[in-house]
Amino acid sequence: MFRIIITLLFILIFSLANAQETFNITIAKSSAKDDTKVFQTALNEKRGSALKITVRKGVYKLNGGLSTARANTSITFEKGAVIYFSSNISAGISVQHNGFSLENAHIKGNSVSAKDFYTGYGVLLNGVSGCVIKNSAFEGISGNNILFYPKSNTIGCSDNLILNNSFIKPAFDLGGSGDESAIMLGYSGEGYQHNNNVIKGNVIDGGFKLKIGIGMISHGQNNLFENNTVNNCRHYGIMIYESKDKDTTLYNNIIKDNTIRNIGEVGSKKTVKGMGIYLMKSSNSSVKGNRVYNTLINSDETETLGAGAISISLSPDTRIDSNFIDGSYMYGIVSDYSFGSKFSDNVIQNTRKSGAYFINMNNVVVSGNTFRNIGAVAIKGYFENTSLPYIQEQMRIDTYKNINTGNNFRITRNKFYTDKEILYFTGTEKDKRGHYENKIRNNTVGKNKIFGNTKKLEELINFRQEVAGSNRIYDNTSSN
Repeated sequence: MFRIIITLLFILIFSLANAQETFNITIAKSSAKDDTKVFQTALNEKRGSALKITVRKGVYKLNGGLSTARANTSITFEKGAVIYFSSNISAGISVQHNGFSLENAHIKGNSVSAKDFYTGYGVLLNGVSGCVIKNSAFEGISGNNILFYPKSNTIGCSDNLILNNSFIKPAFDLGGSGDESAIMLGYSGEGYQHNNNVIKGNVIDGGFKLKIGIGMISHGQNNLFENNTVNNCRHYGIMIYESKDKDTTLYNNIIKDNTIRNIGEVGSKKTVKGMGIYLMKSSNSSVKGNRVYNTLINSDETETLGAGAISISLSPDTRIDSNFIDGSYMYGIVSDYSFGSKFSDNVIQNTRKSGAYFINMNNVVVSGNTFRNIGAVAIKGYFENTSLPYIQEQMRIDTYKNINTGNNFRITRNKFYTDKEILYFTGTEKDKRGHYENKIRNNTVGKNKIFGNTKKLEELINFRQEVAGSNRIYDNTSSN
């Protein structure tokens, strides 16, 4: 009896130990013409506490897509291993479970665009957390290369890491409209949050086919977009946009130390877009240390959207700090309705229009910035009363409704290397019915330095439609 108990105990201990081990599978290239079944069979393995799949050198053709079947699945590619998805519809890896990782992969699409936003992807993260995609290459992908998507429209993606991947030769093109992206945290709907995700160190060449390099069109907070390189996209380099008008579900996101170049349309096509960085309804956000070059290519100049290399719209309490902007067919920085925001220590140069343009805002700091070779007045402002019907339609937060704007700007310690005017702010007169007058007031322009300008100092700083005597100009210096 004692010996039987000992034997049973040994079996139990062995079984528990085995259950805690990682189960390893190696996939090697065979003569099969379609390797989909081999990969999916490996992904379906349930033994062990975790599953590790190693893919040996070779080109693997998959005629269908793949899907995870358990948590804690990892796929690691050896050098020279490539997955080729032959379909532009049934393709990619669908991640349905937490703790997935993909490392050193080379994933190729068939270079034919998907027909809609939800197929043909490289990797789909579907309401998962704790996933890692790193050191991988995406080439010729038919749809969004990496797509974050909510599960059952209630569970977002959180605490995931997209690190040091490359994206080249994208195929995704839905025509004039669409949000085709290399990396997209999306999409639409409400009731979920994409939180605490890190998108870092990725290199994207949109090939002037993708609309967006890195995008977030959804809801969420504390997402970090850091040290990515984005080139050659048609609409935006990096954009964060609340997908349904709530004005309160997208906040505390950070766009930091990215390099963005060549954004806009090419050839004869014109666009209202072309922004390097674009925030829409993303409050309490930070845009810091980015380098943005050659934006608003082929702008149609209509300004129905904020046409800035960096554009901040309806995003209160945002910090735009230490960015370098070089080359914009329109403006350097544009910001509208972003009350309480701070623009500091940025360098803005070689813009066709103003270096900074502010629209319908209050309580703004503009400090320590440098403006060089600016095509129009360096800082421009246009201000209306927010009770105007067209403004009411855009805003959901009552705090900013039915108020005057153009108040409490602090414009100090900036450097201007320009022969144009330094500042031109204007309010608005009453309409034909005698409504909606907006006079600007309580603004300060002081301790700025102006270089290479022959105009008199009093000609360089202008307020129009102001409350007389309420705006202060002091201690600014000008030298030829």
